[in-house]
Amino acid sequence: MTFGLGMTMTVAPLTATVLASVEDRHAGVASGVNNAVSRLAGLVAVAVLPWVAGISTSGDLGTTLDHGYAMAIRVAAAVCAVGR
Repeated sequence: MTFGLGMTMTVAPLTATVLASVEDRHAGVASGVNNAVSRLAGLVAVAVLPWVAGISTSGDLGTTLDHGYAMAIRVAAAVCAVGR
């Protein structure tokens, strides 16, 4: 619920700001760039976060996930706080 509330509070105003900051004739390009950056950030997060948190598929996956999950949550929270 907290994640959904946070997304509601940040994504809509960000999109509105991006689209309001360009001329009407460039609104389509601005929307496309906004969507592309959003998708790219999600892909990078999914690819990099496990590596940063020390989660790997080598060895005992249960132990790796046990220790890495908490670190991944901390890293994601820190990135969100810095990005705010």
